[in-house]
Amino acid sequence: MPIRSQRLPMRFEDWELLPYQPGWKYEYWGGCAHITPNHQTAVTVATVTPRPVTAPCVIRPVRPNDATPLLAVYLAAFADNQAFCDYTDEKMHDAARRDLCESFTGHRAPLLAAARVAVATEAPDTPLVGAALLSRDREYGPVLDLLFVHPTWHRRGLATALVASAMNALHQADERTLTSVYQLANPTSQAWHRTFGFVELPDLRYAQAYHRCARQELFRHEQQGLLTAETRAALQAEVETWRIRVEELERLEKAQGYHAVFPRRPHW
Repeated sequence: MPIRSQRLPMRFEDWELLPYQPGWKYEYWGGCAHITPNHQTAVTVATVTPRPVTAPCVIRPVRPNDATPLLAVYLAAFADNQAFCDYTDEKMHDAARRDLCESFTGHRAPLLAAARVAVATEAPDTPLVGAALLSRDREYGPVLDLLFVHPTWHRRGLATALVASAMNALHQADERTLTSVYQLANPTSQAWHRTFGFVELPDLRYAQAYHRCARQELFRHEQQGLLTAETRAALQAEVETWRIRVEELERLEKAQGYHAVFPRRPHW
């Protein structure tokens, strides 16, 4: 079941003390807190280099007929993803089918030969359990368009193995970079991207979101009387770090223009 926006009856004073998470909007009206997704993303880039591939199952290049069996994997993998917040089951099924269709038919952008799928075993008719689908953007070049793994295969290094295998194919094709996008509301995806070696492009909205969350966390602790000297110093340092980053990016925008600090999402 897709995740839902929240409508929580509470006093305004209690709403003011809610912790903020990046990627969500926090509003108050009608005696309720309204927490809804803002679908904010980060655009990241990794240098293409040869990678070891340690896979818990078989990884192979994508085939044209993989789209249909990947649908069930996609639905399971993204069942609790913010991108599908408030979707009905029918709407999510339609969106998943359309997403895969656009990827495989090249409607969004041609599927690259480096795209990979994961298969449970080498036996015939073995189910697919994951995929790393790559396309080419006119500006960024190769893009990790979709990466998903069936939940029963999570925490086995399969996502890393899929992208490492795809990156090796990109290296053989003399590609230089691989671009990917993650949602700010998905800290697991953020951590995976950073561990793999993806680096966020300069993004003023990204810095503003984290600055806002840091300020809220300091405010909450002050209002609730939870601050020790050590905690106060740590929270103030976090606020200051993001304040400095926001100001740096604002100066960069003045010097180089909008696109220097508001990166375009691939294929947009």
